[in-house]
Amino acid sequence: MSSSRKRTKNDRRVETLDGFRGFCRYVGPVRGQTGTWVGVEWDDSNRGKHDGKHDGKRYFECKRKGKEAETKRASFVRAQKVAPGTDFVSAAKEKYEFESQDAQLEKRLVFGGKAKKTDENEEEDVTIELKTKLSLQKKLNELERILLPNARLERVTGRAARTEDDEGEEARPSSSSSSLNEEEGEEVLAKTFNANATHVDVSGNLMTSFVELGKIGKYFRNLEILDASDAYYDEDVGDIESGDASALAKEVALAASQFRNLKTLALNKTRTSWAKALLIIDQMPNLEELRLDRNELQNIAAVDERASRKYFPKVKVLSLDGNTCIKWDDLWALRFLPSLQTLYASDCSVEHIAYQDDDENNNNNTNTNDDDKRFFRNLRGLFLGYNRVRSWQSVDVIDHFPRLECVRLSHNPFCENDSASRHEIVARAGKLLSLNASEITERERRESEIRYLRNVVAEVSSSSSIRLEDKELDAKMGSDEVLAKHPRAKALKEMHGERALAGVQTTKTTQSQQQLESRESGNGTSTNGGGASSSISLALTLTREGKGSKDRTFPKSVTVARVKTTCEKLFGMKLGTSTLAIRDRDEDETEKYTELEPDEDTLAYLGVESGAEIFVL
Repeated sequence: MSSSRKRTKNDRRVETLDGFRGFCRYVGPVRGQTGTWVGVEWDDSNRGKHDGKHDGKRYFECKRKGKEAETKRASFVRAQKVAPGTDFVSAAKEKYEFESQDAQLEKRLVFGGKAKKTDENEEEDVTIELKTKLSLQKKLNELERILLPNARLERVTGRAARTEDDEGEEARPSSSSSSLNEEEGEEVLAKTFNANATHVDVSGNLMTSFVELGKIGKYFRNLEILDASDAYYDEDVGDIESGDASALAKEVALAASQFRNLKTLALNKTRTSWAKALLIIDQMPNLEELRLDRNELQNIAAVDERASRKYFPKVKVLSLDGNTCIKWDDLWALRFLPSLQTLYASDCSVEHIAYQDDDENNNNNTNTNDDDKRFFRNLRGLFLGYNRVRSWQSVDVIDHFPRLECVRLSHNPFCENDSASRHEIVARAGKLLSLNASEITERERRESEIRYLRNVVAEVSSSSSIRLEDKELDAKMGSDEVLAKHPRAKALKEMHGERALAGVQTTKTTQSQQQLESRESGNGTSTNGGGASSSISLALTLTREGKGSKDRTFPKSVTVARVKTTCEKLFGMKLGTSTLAIRDRDEDETEKYTELEPDEDTLAYLGVESGAEIFVL
């Protein structure tokens, strides 16, 4: 019997030498071929050539039913092309022994019993050290982080699964280290590792049951971080809540109970259902971060207030990225989680964001603004990039969340151009401190709100044939029609004042008048006896010692950026981050400067009139 044949068993996870993974469904001869073959049902449904039936003979059944196009997800590979699996202890020894030896080689090279320096600046004598099992043991005993991603781990301890050949030969273990029983395996763990290790990464393993994974927690009692992603645990069992899975549910719960002190658990890409996830975290009272990315989750059951305290008492971070069936209703089901601060749900199917206060709760409380009584009461970060959000109303409700201050909304249909839409998102959501992983500065917020406000005023004014008086504009801005479309418009107008709106109301009549004036100015004439002009005269003053004021005339269409360039030439110096401003007086006659920004706006748009003095600050 070949060694490759010994280490393969039906329904075990396997990896080929070229890195592809799947489930072993058959080991034995194939009609018309020589040698031993392994029938594999591939993780990648596009890799298969058949469904277990080859050349008219049925060798095995594929257990993972999918779309009709995915029925051919199996094929045969030669046994010697299946990579050998390993166990936790052997993988750790192999990795950390190699790293230790590599570090020693970097330190010194030894020739004929004398040390040759590898660092020209090193003057001390270098002693010769022999790498012994004792020194390796010491290193493993000191590890607080044991990182073994993609190490082809089939088991932690205990006997390996065994395979019988077609002639009925006695089954043999897959490797020498796997001949240990569970008690002996735990003894090896105790002698090899630091029991107080706090971080273990076994992502990309070949284990097939969560029970096997639980053996890690049984020894590392102080474990705080466990990454067990990219694996297939208990894949042959259906719904964990079904009657035929009750025994498995008890085993999974018992295995999960070994991780009582765990704070971070990653089960990304493990086909873990929502019911199974709840079963697991119910045994982890100290869990603060749970990652369930790309698990095909759907129809998340509502987690009421009582269940939230039971399953998620301390969970601050929940990641559901890449679960393409998740909609907003699924996320809303999590609204009672008491400690949730960050929710990741990018690359899902969220089409809108909605928030509805608990009217019954508010009616029972005299203080309806009590944030601790509201839904998502501690949520500070909501990440919904690469979804299907189509309406700006989804942005308007962001301020309804009691403490939400950081969001990701990039690559959604409502904002086709993320950079161009940023200012409107910032303006509509007044509580945000960060958008799409970029901090919102005070200056950006002010500029975005003014720009958005001007657009709203222009939109409101465009429906009138005459320029609206202030009272008329205020009435329109406060109308139900405008507030339904732009909820913050009235508040922004009160916040930023009249200066922000100077020159914004350009109705159809005034636009035509401006066009007429422009044409007549080009012919050397003007309307109203020369009373209107297409140019603007300004006094430019540099507020620095030794520099005076200079008068210049510009076209009304000149931008702030163009005026800055002119100032640089006039005063013979680079302005760098300097800003332009006009001087005003408050109601109490206190002087103040109002900055002219952004650079791409025209002076006319900003309400600057002829004869004004512009200061370079």
